[in-house]
Amino acid sequence: MFSLGSVSGRLLSAERPIWQQNRLLDVSPSLQLFGCLVILLSAFIWPLADDQVGPLKILLVLVTGWAVFRHGRQLLRSPVAWLFGASVLIQILTWVAILQEHPEFAESSPKLHRFGNWFAFAAIACWLGGSVRNTLLLWSVALVALLLAPWVVGGGFAEWAAGATGQRIDFGLHNAQHTALLFGTALLGLIVLAPRLFRAVKPLSVFGFLWLVAVAICLLAVLYSQTRGVWLGLSLAVLFLGIAALRAAFIRWGAKSWPRLAVISVLSVAALVAVGAKFGGIIVERLDYERETIDAVMAGDFDSAPFTSTGIRLHTWMEALPWIQERPLLGWGGKGRSLVIEQSATMPQHLKDSFGHLHNSYLDLQVNNGLLGSLLLLALVGWLLIGSVKTWRRGELPGDLLLFFLCFTLFWLVINCFESYLFFASGSYVFGLVCAGIATQILRADFPRQSAE
Repeated sequence: MFSLGSVSGRLLSAERPIWQQNRLLDVSPSLQLFGCLVILLSAFIWPLADDQVGPLKILLVLVTGWAVFRHGRQLLRSPVAWLFGASVLIQILTWVAILQEHPEFAESSPKLHRFGNWFAFAAIACWLGGSVRNTLLLWSVALVALLLAPWVVGGGFAEWAAGATGQRIDFGLHNAQHTALLFGTALLGLIVLAPRLFRAVKPLSVFGFLWLVAVAICLLAVLYSQTRGVWLGLSLAVLFLGIAALRAAFIRWGAKSWPRLAVISVLSVAALVAVGAKFGGIIVERLDYERETIDAVMAGDFDSAPFTSTGIRLHTWMEALPWIQERPLLGWGGKGRSLVIEQSATMPQHLKDSFGHLHNSYLDLQVNNGLLGSLLLLALVGWLLIGSVKTWRRGELPGDLLLFFLCFTLFWLVINCFESYLFFASGSYVFGLVCAGIATQILRADFPRQSAE
């Protein structure tokens, strides 16, 4: 009979636990089970019912805060803890500054959740407990939920059929840009971590078939969502992955690797050609739609660019520059990015009514929180990148997880140039899950739990 006790026994069994022991927090098995269930449920529920995750997020913050102060105070010495403190201070400073100088533009109170969402990965990392197995389990749960989303919150077969005919689809996941983000990240993970899977199971097995189906679903979802920024980010990430794979193969096989590398390269190119032949019409049509805007940009005549998808972005970016120049250090507060659009003298009213952000996370951040906010983001990404490489060099982070994180980071940095993912729930969800799996290894290497010392 199903019971919480049976779940606890299976997850935390001393013989072969599904969820491995926590090496960051010296917590009891029951508390570890509770934290484990909170993050697993959050990862599973969000793609299927994002409006129901709010209580779980609050619960995660409360239980993590209590657990860290009671059972893992060494984690408070980590750079990410100091960066979180800096994020709170920057948001308060920005709010106070705009309240004093431009009270008509100030929010009623500082909204600390905007930067707070960036640090959700740290709370998740605490419950992953420095375990690769726990990380892979969390990512697998999130992947299953995402693959179910087209059938649960999307239009099912009808929406897939519409995508195949060239219509832009989103499966009910906010909009097409965010659908592309989610499935693009999943596609990267499936590709990079495939060797790990096939070391454990045979390619010609049920699990190998399921992997192939998952890859096909994610690839088609990215194509059918027709988001050019994600196409660009994914292309660069795959190119980076290919270069890294060729380098690793040459180091491993030496001069004898050239025949194998040639075969792999030919097969890869053939696969790309096949995909292009099948779906090239969608890609060409989507790219050709912006030809007039591209011509205006190439001619340096930004004002004449039409208000297409790319044109809207171009106009809002140009509108943001004077606002950034006026308040470069602290920005305009939480309403800054919407003020740029609301007070534009060139944008049509129907576009002002439709958009409240600049479709660029970096400009949004600079307008809202100035240079201090931008430096905070740079420091956070820098800590993750430097920490992941150092942890890998010490042999405490698997190479495939590092490679996935590097590919994701490149993908993430590129796509945020064309959409404000940093300030949307989908961005927080993806960033939190991926970075948690890396941060938990960094924290385990640098700040293991007290009893383990």
